[in-house]
Amino acid sequence: MNSRPGLTTLFVDTLALSVTANAVIAMRLTKMAFGAVDPNRESSLMVAEKIDAAAEASLAAARAIVTGQPHHAAGRAVAVYKRRVERNLRRLTGG
Repeated sequence: MNSRPGLTTLFVDTLALSVTANAVIAMRLTKMAFGAVDPNRESSLMVAEKIDAAAEASLAAARAIVTGQPHHAAGRAVAVYKRRVERNLRRLTGG
């Protein structure tokens, strides 16, 4: 059995992430426009989340490389962003 993730899996995961991320962006902007959330707080939160996610994703990728699994680096980084985007989607939808 091949333990290396396929490019197709990585592509599908990245595509799904991009669709969900766009939904989160649209939801955030809509809520900000209609006054459902404080625009200043939400904007600050967006920037802080992006910095934290980039650091966590970089660490996950580096950890994969250092442990001799460089073929998992991209997938682990995408997984970090996926968890964070899904968490935002739940927060914004109240689910």
